[in-house]
Amino acid sequence: MVSLNIALDDIANIADKAFRKEVQALTATGFDKKKLSKHFKEVNNQWNERDINKVEVYYWENDNVASRVSLNDTFDEKRIESITDTGIQKILLNHLNNYKGRLDEKGKEIPASLLAFSPEGIEEMNKTIAALNNGKPHQPILKVRTYEPKGNKFTIGQTGNKKEKYVEAAKGTNLFFAVYWDEEKKKRNYETTPLNEVIEHQKWRATLPKEEQKSTAMIPVKTENGSFLFSLSPNDLVYVPTEEEKGNITAIDFSNLNNQQINNIYKVVSFTGNQIFFIRHNVATTIVNKAEFSSLNKTERTIDGMMAKETCIKLKVDRLGNISKA
Repeated sequence: MVSLNIALDDIANIADKAFRKEVQALTATGFDKKKLSKHFKEVNNQWNERDINKVEVYYWENDNVASRVSLNDTFDEKRIESITDTGIQKILLNHLNNYKGRLDEKGKEIPASLLAFSPEGIEEMNKTIAALNNGKPHQPILKVRTYEPKGNKFTIGQTGNKKEKYVEAAKGTNLFFAVYWDEEKKKRNYETTPLNEVIEHQKWRATLPKEEQKSTAMIPVKTENGSFLFSLSPNDLVYVPTEEEKGNITAIDFSNLNNQQINNIYKVVSFTGNQIFFIRHNVATTIVNKAEFSSLNKTERTIDGMMAKETCIKLKVDRLGNISKA
């Protein structure tokens, strides 16, 4: 709903078809926005015995995406509002209202959506759908089109209708955590690279000659974050140097680590944003859930309390178990 003055800026998107035709007919006779506004003011913004101070308009919502889903008992009033078809919205709301106020055996009110959109409730709705639609016939409703924020969804391609179809990576599919060095601030910068960016980069990388592929990073490098050091993926191993070792990393013999040094090897578990979580390499399963480390059985810090990502060194382990710096 917008003011009439705003609606007249984009007449083609006025939702009321009859009123839109009326305004278009006036513009065809030479009325511009100023004359239209004056014309409707002279009749106190009344048209066809209706107040038109506020007018419904269509608009493009670029931050939302739509999907077709099966109707189920999760469709309460709030979720019904996310349905793109307002006619279907009204039918479902009328049906939902018929089930409000019903009580269970203990006298507690049952959520109306559980009854209205159970398999039996949906069947009953489709039998009486004309009555729910003010006497007008309507096709049975089993699936509805809903919209939701685009969030982290990305297009599946660039050609044809692929550029208009969105997908979302499943939870836990962050695969690359980039580590950079900021020479000016003398510190590391971090970033989780989104899956869709990795895919596009890998496609581009595959077009390069084999020799160039070897020298090109597996992920897109963002120079604004600093000099690229390395990237980490789940299950990668890193070595966290002690305070004494930080000053002379080259002196560490990764092929012959002693028992104390082996205890400084950590495994990457997961990451998001600029956070990355590890666990000691020799921990298989926690004995007490969510008690030994953090609430998620993983931690950003080492046993000694050091922030692992700030100094960690990526390791490479071959099939024979030989360890070297990656």
